[in-house]
Amino acid sequence: MDQLLQQIVVGLEAGSSYGLIGLAIVVIMKSTDVPNFATAEMGLVAAYMGWFLSADPDKGGVGWPFWLAIVLALAFAGVFGAITQFFLVRPLTGLSTQPLAAFSALGLGYISIDFLNNEGLPTFLDWFPVTSEGFPLAVAVILAIITAVLTYLMMRYWVKPLGKVDHFPLLLLTIGLTFALGSLIENLWGATPQRFDAPWSGETFDLGSTRIGWDQVVTIVVGMAIVVGLALFFRSKWGVRMRAIAEDGPTARMLGINAGAVSLIAWAIGIFVAGAAMILNTSSTVLELGSAEGLILKGFIAAVLGGFVSMGGTFAGGLLVGLGEALAGGQISTSLQPTIALLVVVVVLLVAPGGFSRTARTREV
Repeated sequence: MDQLLQQIVVGLEAGSSYGLIGLAIVVIMKSTDVPNFATAEMGLVAAYMGWFLSADPDKGGVGWPFWLAIVLALAFAGVFGAITQFFLVRPLTGLSTQPLAAFSALGLGYISIDFLNNEGLPTFLDWFPVTSEGFPLAVAVILAIITAVLTYLMMRYWVKPLGKVDHFPLLLLTIGLTFALGSLIENLWGATPQRFDAPWSGETFDLGSTRIGWDQVVTIVVGMAIVVGLALFFRSKWGVRMRAIAEDGPTARMLGINAGAVSLIAWAIGIFVAGAAMILNTSSTVLELGSAEGLILKGFIAAVLGGFVSMGGTFAGGLLVGLGEALAGGQISTSLQPTIALLVVVVVLLVAPGGFSRTARTREV
C-alpha cells in the first residue's frame, strides 16, 4: 500500500504538468482555433529565464531572490505570448502586417548598426567598391536607418495579411517556432542540463510510512489552483468574449468583439500557464533542452481528453494519463508507460467521443 500511494502521488505530479500544458493549448485554441505546438517550448524559455535570474552568478545566473525571479519569469512568459501573437500570429489571421513590419525594421536596423560599424558590408556585397573594414559610427547609423526603412516598406507592402484565415500556415508557424526557440535556448544558455533549485526541491515529509516530496505537493496544488483560476476567468467579461470567438468567430466580430485583443490575451494567459508548468516540472527534475519534448505530446493528449474545450476535463485528462503511466510502470512494467497515454485516449474516446466535456464541436486541426 505504501508503494501504491507513492506511485499515485508520482502519477498526480506528472499528470498535473500534463494537464497544465493541455490547459495552455486549450486557452490558445479558444481564440486562435489552432493548436500551438510550441506551447511547451515557449514555457521552457520562461523556465530558463527563471533559472537564469535565480541561479548563483558562479553558475551563470544573476543571483536574485527565488520568488522575485519566478514572478519576473512568469510575467515574461505572459509578455512573450502576447508579443508572439501581436507580431507573428496577427498577419496569419487576416489582420494588419504593420506591427510585424515595424518590429522587423527596428530589429534589423539595430543589429545593422553594430555589424556595419565593426564588420562593414555583408560578404555577399564584398564586390562593392568600399572598405572591407567597419564604417564610422555616423555612417553605420545612416546605413542602418536606410536598411530599416527599406525593410519596413518591403514587409508592409509586399507581405500581405491572409485574406482568408487558413489554419495550415498557423500550424507551420508553431512547429517552426519550436525549432527556433530550441536554437535560441541553446545559444543563450547552452545545452548543458541545469539544476533549477526551488525552496521545495529535495524536501520531503512522511505521510504514514510513505515519504512524499514537497515538490510533488506543490505541483499538484498549483495545478489545481490554476484550473480554478481559469474557470473563474472564463466567467468574466473577457472570458465570455473568448468563448464567443471560439464558438462563432464571424458572429462575435459582427457583435463588436475585438478578435485581435481577445487572441492577444489568450496567448498571454496560455504561455503564462505553460511557463508555470515548465517551472514546476523542471524544478523537480532537471532543466534541459529536451524538457519540453515529452510534455507537449502528453499536453495534447490531455487537451484531446478535454475535447479542446473543457478546462476541468483537460486537467482531469492529464491526471488520468499521469496516474496510468505511474501505476502501469510500478505495478506491471515500465516498458508499458509509453503506450499508456495512447490507450487512455482510445478507451476514453470510445466511451465518450467528446472526452471529459459536456459539449464538443468539430474543429479543423
